[in-house]
Amino acid sequence: MKIQKEKLPTSSSVAKLAGVSQSAVSRCFTKGASISNRTKLRVIEAAKKLGYKPQSFSTNSLNLDEGGLVGVILPYITNRYYPEVLTELHEALRISGYRILLITTDSDEELDDNLIQPYLKERLVAIVSATKPTDEFVENCLTKKIQLIAFNRNWKIPTLSSVACDHRYGGEEAAEHFINNEHTNIGIIEGPTGSFVSNERCKGFKNYLKNLKKIKLYQERGNFTYEGGSESTKKLLKNNITALFCADDIMAFGCLDYIKENTKLNIPKEIEIIGYDDISTANWYSYNLTTIRQPIRQMSKLVTQIIDENIKDPEFEPVNHVIQGKFIYRNTTR
Repeated sequence: MKIQKEKLPTSSSVAKLAGVSQSAVSRCFTKGASISNRTKLRVIEAAKKLGYKPQSFSTNSLNLDEGGLVGVILPYITNRYYPEVLTELHEALRISGYRILLITTDSDEELDDNLIQPYLKERLVAIVSATKPTDEFVENCLTKKIQLIAFNRNWKIPTLSSVACDHRYGGEEAAEHFINNEHTNIGIIEGPTGSFVSNERCKGFKNYLKNLKKIKLYQERGNFTYEGGSESTKKLLKNNITALFCADDIMAFGCLDYIKENTKLNIPKEIEIIGYDDISTANWYSYNLTTIRQPIRQMSKLVTQIIDENIKDPEFEPVNHVIQGKFIYRNTTR
C-alpha cells in the first residue's frame, strides 16, 4: 500500500495561523529584515505547530538535498509592488526546493558584473531579474551556465527566457473603459523615463486613443512615486480632465489623496481613476482603487517551471510567456 506524502506547510498557512501577512513570515526568516519581536514570536510559534521549515536565503555550499540557489534581482524595493513579488517568488521557488538570494538595485542601476560578482561563489543555478542586464553580463551568465530569466519584462534578448504581464493590453483596457464612459478630456501619469513597464502600459493606452476624434490627452510623469502622482494630478486638473490613468498604483494613491484633500471633485462621478498592479493597498477602504491586476502568483509559478525545465533538459530553448492582467472594478470608476 502506498503511503500518501503529506503536503508541506507553506508560508501562507503559517501567516493564516499567526494572523499576520505572508510578507511578515518571509521577513521573520530573513536575516536582518525588519520585524517586531511580538510578530516574530507569533510567526515562530505558528511555524513550529505546522512543522514549517523555511529555506535559508544564502549558503556557501550546494547539494542535491538543499536544492539550487536562485538569485532574484529587484529594483525599487521600497515600492510596495516588489515586496509582494518577492513573497510570491519565494513561495513558488521554496515549494519546488529552491532557495533565494535577494539582490536589490537602484532604480536606474544597470545590471553588470560588478553587482553580481560577490555572489558568484554561491553557485547560482538561475538569476531572475527585473533589471536589464548588459551584454557582457548575459555572456558571462552563459559561460558560467547560469540561467537568466527576465521577470515582468521582455528585452528580446535571444538567450533569455521571460515571464511578463501583457502591459500594453492592460493600458488598452483602461483606455477602452474611459471611451465607453464617453470621456474626452483624459489624463495619464507615466513612470520614469526608460522604464519598460511604464512605456508598455502607456503605449497601449495612447495607441487605443490616438485615432479617436475629439479626444484630448494630457500627460505628466510621476516616476512611480506617491509624491509624483500627487504633483502630476495637481497639474493635470488644470486641464479639466474627467478621467485619469496612472501607470502604477502608488502614483494613483497620490492622485486620489490630492483630489480628496484639495478639491471638491466627486470620485467617480466627476472624475474616474484607474491604476495598475493591484497591490494589496489598492483594496484598502481609503482607496478602493480600480486597477489592472498583475497575475504575479501565476508568473512566479512559470518562473519556477522554466528553471525546472532548463535543469532537466540539456537542449532547453529560451521561452517567453506573456500573461494578460485582469481589470479590477472598485470605487474609483463608474
